[in-house]
Order: sequence, then structure tokens, then C-alpha cells
Amino acid sequence: PPPPSGTNLSIGAGADGSSKASGTSYGNVRDGSISTYWSPAGSTGSISIKWGSATRVSRVVIREPSGTQGSIGSWQLVNHDTGAVLASGSGAGSSTFAATSLSKITFKINSSGGTPRVGEFETYAS
Repeated sequence: PPPPSGTNLSIGAGADGSSKASGTSYGNVRDGSISTYWSPAGSTGSISIKWGSATRVSRVVIREPSGTQGSIGSWQLVNHDTGAVLASGSGAGSSTFAATSLSKITFKINSSGGTPRVGEFETYAS
């Protein structure tokens, strides 16, 4: 998808997640480069963006590295602070939801076709 208007709030934020595949890093999803990525150790897993204080988010864009599109199956976006599911769907792309203030947001991959790869986990206020 094209870049949304506004600032990608993930740049400069923290990142963590479930176990990662060898050679990948949590920080790769918020470095502004689609060529670096995070992969779970298996076919499912979760990756999070976190901030030091509550941050207002209403849109997330998940980008897969070139040549790996279609590997992400079903997913949920979770407000890690409360456990509330903000959005769910399948495949990478853009998701918009009611603006929410949170300190950590988690992209939970529940199924995949092979090994999913998340190149960028972008967050936006609008």
C-alpha cells in the first residue's frame, strides 16, 4: 500500500516479540527499510511496537519484504495494555481502527503459508 499521510510512529520506538528466526531482529520492523525483516521461529508468532508513554494510534500498515508477499495468513492487532483486539484480518496491508492511546501494540500472526516475514510494522495517528 502507498504510505499514509503523517509520521510513522514506529520509527524510533521499541520493538519486541515472540521467538524470532535465526538472522532476523525485532528492530528490523521499525527501521524504515523493507529489505530487513522479522520472522517468527515457526509459522505463527507476534511482534510488538512499544513506546515509553501512551501514544495515539489509529492505523497500522504491515509490509512484507519483496518476493515474500502472501505468506502472512490470519492475524490480530492487539492493544497489549488491555488485551483488546483492535482489528483482525488476513494478509499484509493497511488496517484502520478507532483511535486508541496505548504504550504497546502487538501484531499477532495466527496462521501463515510457510514462514511469514514482516518487513515493516508502521503505526500512524491517523
